Amino acid sequence: MSSQRSVSTLREQAMEALQTSTIMLEVASNLLDAGNREEAIRLKEEARAKRNVSVWLMSKANTLENSEADEQPFSIHETHGETFH
Repeated sequence: MSSQRSVSTLREQAMEALQTSTIMLEVASNLLDAGNREEAIRLKEEARAKRNVSVWLMSKANTLENSEADEQPFSIHETHGETFH
């Protein structure tokens, strides 16, 4: 698996975790409105953990992408005397 594909996979997983977290928070809000405070709190904590996973995955993707960029040699583009205005 190429590192670019790894970055994409990590970002997709991060977005999925974030979407799941958002849905969990919506359900927790509905539970709170229905008076089920204990379950709402439990679900909110699970949603927070899922959001933390999302942040961690995105950080890993960024680190991988940045390390990839650092490994690429700096290239100097020759203009052969051409001037761009």
